[in-house]
Amino acid sequence: MAADFNYHGDVVVFDLDDTLFRERDYCRSGFRVIERRLLSEVGESFAGIAAGMDRILTARGNYFDMLQQRLEAIGRADMMPLLVGDYRSHIAENLQMAEGVAPLLDALASRGVVMAIVTDGRSSTQRAKIKSLGLDRYVHPDNIVISEESGSDKSVADNFSRIVDRYPEARRFYYVADNERKDFMMPNLLGWITCRVAYDDDNVHPDFQAEDPLCSPSLRLQSIASLLDLI
Repeated sequence: MAADFNYHGDVVVFDLDDTLFRERDYCRSGFRVIERRLLSEVGESFAGIAAGMDRILTARGNYFDMLQQRLEAIGRADMMPLLVGDYRSHIAENLQMAEGVAPLLDALASRGVVMAIVTDGRSSTQRAKIKSLGLDRYVHPDNIVISEESGSDKSVADNFSRIVDRYPEARRFYYVADNERKDFMMPNLLGWITCRVAYDDDNVHPDFQAEDPLCSPSLRLQSIASLLDLI
């Protein structure tokens, strides 16, 4: 990524899952993809498997374990890698940004604010989400940093430093995310303004508020739209 020494404004960096969209919606879309293949290639005994996987997701269990057991029971465990691949690479149907996100991105873009995404996850999965949501309309390709592609995750500073290196003359850096277990320590250490979006009980991961100030966000936003008041 070539450095842009001419940009002196703010850089707003977003997490992806349960920040810009509800991860559960992507999971449900993937479950439907799996069910369609199973109905086509195995039969009606797998009708309702998507709903069953969703129930396990809601209980925060391992829905792929359940799927594996169902396939083993009929001697079709060989399908598991194919189904997991379908899930991870599918382009979600009707995936929507979380409430308030689209107007926020439009407003930031109209002001000329540079945006970026730093997310942990598999390249194929995260890029499928970004494409489905249309986020590439707002974020330059060089400003999308995915852990599988970079070789490091949020537990080290590298992926955040990549954005700093690209905009060395920027005024301030913001990181907007949801998970206090892993999202805020490194940008805090880099002196960024860290913002936690209001937590939703429908988030895939359980709520957690860090006791260590280093892991806590600078600000807890009641809505993602309120970020505009800071820029």
